[in-house]
Amino acid sequence: MSNDFEDNDFEAIGSGDSPKETVIKLPPLSEKAQQKAKRKRRIIFWLKFTGFCFVLFLVVGIIGLAGAFFYCKPRYDLAHSFDLSELEKVEVASRIFDRNGDELGRIFVQNRRPVTLDGVSDNMVNALLAAEDSRFYEHTGVDYWGILRAVYYAARSKEWNQGASTITQQLAKQTFELKDRTMSRKVTEVFLAQRIEKALGSKQKILELYLNRIYFGSGYYGIASASEGYFGKDPSRLSVAEGATLAACIPNPYHRSPRSFPETSIRWRNHVLARMEAEGYIDKDTLKRSQEVAIRTEEKKNITGKSAFVYEKVRQEVIELLGDETVSKGGFHIHTTIDGNVQSIAESALQEQLTKIEQDPDFTHSTLAQYKAKKAEFRKSASPDQTFPAPEYLQGAILLVENKTGSVIAQVGGRDFSDSMFDRVNQGSRPVGTAFKPFVYAAAFESGRFPGTLVDDTPMDTRQVMVGGTTGILGEWGPETFDNTYENRITARTALAKSKNAATVRMGQKIGTEPVVALAEAAGMTFEGDLKKFNATFLGRNPASPEDLCLAYTIFPNNGRRPEKTHIIANIKDSAGNLIYTPNINLKSGAVIDRFTAYQINSILEDTFDTDLGGTGAKAREKYGLGDFPVAGKSGTEYNFTDNWFVGYTSEVTCVVWAGFDQTDRIYLGAFSSDTVLPVWTKIMNAAAEHFEPRAFLPPPDAEQVEVCLRSGELASNDCYETVEKRDGTSSQIRCTYIEYLRPGTDLENICHIHGRGGSRMRNLTKQTQGGPLRATYIVEDADPVFPIAPTVIGTDDPYGSVQPVIRARVAATVITATPIEEAESEPVDGNGIPLARPVMTQTGSEDLPAQRVQLPPPRAIEFD
Repeated sequence: MSNDFEDNDFEAIGSGDSPKETVIKLPPLSEKAQQKAKRKRRIIFWLKFTGFCFVLFLVVGIIGLAGAFFYCKPRYDLAHSFDLSELEKVEVASRIFDRNGDELGRIFVQNRRPVTLDGVSDNMVNALLAAEDSRFYEHTGVDYWGILRAVYYAARSKEWNQGASTITQQLAKQTFELKDRTMSRKVTEVFLAQRIEKALGSKQKILELYLNRIYFGSGYYGIASASEGYFGKDPSRLSVAEGATLAACIPNPYHRSPRSFPETSIRWRNHVLARMEAEGYIDKDTLKRSQEVAIRTEEKKNITGKSAFVYEKVRQEVIELLGDETVSKGGFHIHTTIDGNVQSIAESALQEQLTKIEQDPDFTHSTLAQYKAKKAEFRKSASPDQTFPAPEYLQGAILLVENKTGSVIAQVGGRDFSDSMFDRVNQGSRPVGTAFKPFVYAAAFESGRFPGTLVDDTPMDTRQVMVGGTTGILGEWGPETFDNTYENRITARTALAKSKNAATVRMGQKIGTEPVVALAEAAGMTFEGDLKKFNATFLGRNPASPEDLCLAYTIFPNNGRRPEKTHIIANIKDSAGNLIYTPNINLKSGAVIDRFTAYQINSILEDTFDTDLGGTGAKAREKYGLGDFPVAGKSGTEYNFTDNWFVGYTSEVTCVVWAGFDQTDRIYLGAFSSDTVLPVWTKIMNAAAEHFEPRAFLPPPDAEQVEVCLRSGELASNDCYETVEKRDGTSSQIRCTYIEYLRPGTDLENICHIHGRGGSRMRNLTKQTQGGPLRATYIVEDADPVFPIAPTVIGTDDPYGSVQPVIRARVAATVITATPIEEAESEPVDGNGIPLARPVMTQTGSEDLPAQRVQLPPPRAIEFD
């Protein structure tokens, strides 16, 4: 066997004595073998590299998937933790209706009225899909192609100008308040959108929920509120241009509002219209026509109600009844007792009249217009935390209620709620002035007196009342005129109808302050401190709110009783129409006054409007157009003209009107209630009479009917006539009597001593019964009246000697006409601007006798047999 290696193929390696290593040199490979080896090495490299990458990617993938799982799992769990029933629970504005079913306003945090998708125009739906989610019917909650498209266009334009969220994702975000801009929120939104799509299973339902929830700017939530608010129409009637306008609002509701930024709105509307054409929803002609349409929006309505004061009162009562949490859910139908027509008339009448008062030459205060101008100027440079001072202009208040129930028919708490939220009807308290007088006379009648009771109408020392100072005589601002005269002895009926101050105080003094205060408190008024102990109480110095005074007056048309309180809510129904609240309406137990007193006050306050008598409300009929229906009322002018009131009623309703300042100040010199607030009261009562038909004030069936002389307040005689001069210069005799209705047992026996022979007689009294008049005979002992023939000595009732003694004479039973003498010279007003009555003086023929207020004829000569 031959050896393949030759000797020279071996080479010793080493040096010195070390053994040599033998190296075998292989022969070089061929070129083909070398290429093959290279390929093999490359394959091995790539196999190793691929294996490495695979292992690496596998490890990274596993780690990534594990990380993604651990990252997404909480978001997935969170998305599945939401209660999808919340999708249906949108806050719905609670709607406020008047008694006729007309909407007055809404209570809401978000103003919304849900509708079904069938109630929305296709133009709106198409605009929404074109603008927000063109692949809405193709995806399952998340539009991945849409995300890629948004990323692509963002890269090209270097700004994010296309949304990647689907309508379903937006619904999820809006419902569950996923507001933060983080990846975590986006992942949760994706899972939640997919869950919503799977759970609801209806694209139509998703669209409906979305359209009812989304915000369109200007305070409008949901398509119905936006359509009605911007365009004044139902969402089913939206045009292509209007639908595009609303769809354009969604991404930026504030800056794209067609009302606030019309130019910006038009630009984005046209963009949506172009998208609608691109998606095939409209053709090019419709696109062109719609882009040329101008935006016309409705004037923004006060959705918190025609009257902000009424709205606020209703809102507070609803929250008090149902609680904040329940009210926040909304959807309630709140039916009120307000009459929208009367409410509107009340608001406009008050505004017009107060503006007219501000134009009076004697009015020197800041006006509403001046305040508004200053406030507007202030806002131009004021910082958000700066507030403008509270208004000091003339204010007013109105309350109209049903007598039997206390239901509020109309209420105005001030002139402008945006300037002052202070509700003067419920929260204000001002001196009621001469409007208090009916309670003085009611207390007198309860004590046994009656409207024919005589009372002195003569000058009174102001120290007896302590109103306006401690010197001089008491001013007579009550009769609502500067042209007033004292009338000597007058009946209580005349004194109240003409609102005589001195006569009223004297009547009050006869019965004392305690009975008067007790009656007024029982009627619902309150008295503070020691004021109720003084005679000033008789002239209404004690303050009261319009609500308290209004309720107190209802005792007269209600035969002595009054409602427990006023109420403005008739009933409340939930969103399903279930009745959840009705008020408990009751008259207060126990009568404040009896029915005889109630009727007597009614009959006197009816005389207030008698133009012949010259009552304080006479202008209502002769000047302001009060209708021809039974009505009673009383003016209320406070000392120094600081507060003006008029309170009046029919058999069905009672109304109070007040004007004045929040801080005590004179309106102007001579600001009588009959000139300031009576016109407002008249308009309101005329409007109320159309819906609440007045009935006559009827006396109690068992009242005793008598004929009384107007001059003497005594039983009428056959001679109770007076001469009246006609316009043509002739004169005629008229009977100066009236019919009075008394409570049984009233002590009225004397026959008129002015026109008749005096004395007592058998009275024929007619009892009013349901079966007709019943004649009843009362026998009274006959006796001649005794008349003083010298000055009467006044006791402690007149410590200042301010009441002048009167000499009365037995007069002939013939008709005598009182002859007024020239008036004493005096200033028409005192130092405080209060009108003073002008006493009518006569010459007596003797310096020792006091001046008389009427000239009496000499006594008839006594004839001797």
